[in-house]
Amino acid sequence: MANWYGSSRSNYFCVKDDEAFLRWAESRGLGVFKSENNPGHFAIHSGDNDSGSWPSYDSEADTEIDLVTELARHLPKGQVAVLMEIGAEKLRYLTGVAIAVNHKGRALVVSLDDVYRKAARTFRVQENKITRAAY
Repeated sequence: MANWYGSSRSNYFCVKDDEAFLRWAESRGLGVFKSENNPGHFAIHSGDNDSGSWPSYDSEADTEIDLVTELARHLPKGQVAVLMEIGAEKLRYLTGVAIAVNHKGRALVVSLDDVYRKAARTFRVQENKITRAAY
């Protein structure tokens, strides 16, 4: 069995309180980029050097992490953070997801796997007749 390796990062966005946001990001093991062009704008990336994925579990508290909901609490009205994650388990599986979230915690999710459903609708074929890009 192969391991999944990925990369995760966000767009740049403003936060309500820089210091509170930076403390939260550190507590979740996230890396932070500060925008050089837009002061007060930050981007986050996975701090997991092993897999590159977004954190989903807090081993110290023995609980799952809802990163999107937690991030939303730091966003001011009118800001949208977009979290992207791509990866692969060798060439067996290729994965990709983008999640957009606003200050209310409302999220929009787009996955690479959405192409199968959309292709079936667009080309008027049964989705199960489209083979998956996997082995």
